[in-house]
Amino acid sequence: MSDETDIQLIELGQGTLAQLFKLPQQMIDYLWERIDIAKKEQVCHKKKLAGNISHSYILKDPQKMIVQKLYDIVFNRVDNPTMFEFINSEVQRVHKRVKQEDFLKPYLEGLWVNFQKKGEFQPTHNHTGMFSFVIWMDIPYHPKDEAKLPFAKSVLKTPSLGNFSFIFSDGRSRSVGEYIIEMSPEMNGYCCFFPSDLCHQVCPFYTSDKDRISISGNIRYSSTEPNPPPVYQFPFHTSET
Repeated sequence: MSDETDIQLIELGQGTLAQLFKLPQQMIDYLWERIDIAKKEQVCHKKKLAGNISHSYILKDPQKMIVQKLYDIVFNRVDNPTMFEFINSEVQRVHKRVKQEDFLKPYLEGLWVNFQKKGEFQPTHNHTGMFSFVIWMDIPYHPKDEAKLPFAKSVLKTPSLGNFSFIFSDGRSRSVGEYIIEMSPEMNGYCCFFPSDLCHQVCPFYTSDKDRISISGNIRYSSTEPNPPPVYQFPFHTSET
């Protein structure tokens, strides 16, 4: 995935879409600046997470760049019509009573950066808001090294160690499916955009002593940008959606 214009559409279950794409370098540089500031301010976000990780800090977006840049990619009728229509349908589904003339604007409900160490993980959970995203800033390990660990051997074609995955139902049985996005340094700078109530997880890694750094955020819609409510992650069995 070296092409900066590459966009991968991910189909999950019945009518649920996510999208994976590379962010422009300007945005990546901006996010690293915000991370450096967050590390100095250390406004803790860890108590609002579902996971077991060492550090999570609130990020600020003073230039209001993030939603704009993401929507330049995902909400583009010409270059990305499938995701454009999916976002529109999700907004209308959630806001059934909103009149056609009302203009709903996406805004950033919450933004934070996670520092995940060896052996730490995020269990299956979902988010608040309408859409969420994760941006992988620094993946310090390789899947081939994780797969060589003795306890990693299983019947799975793609081992879970160190990877990000969506958990979803196909609607035909009580079982669930898993869509794995394999993590490696090649994924640095990539973003995954998905519906906030879509369950996902981050498995632990073991072959690096460096932090795995990622950014997460939630997007909500409103006719005006209100004061955002507290942002939480929910274990899958307590979803409020």
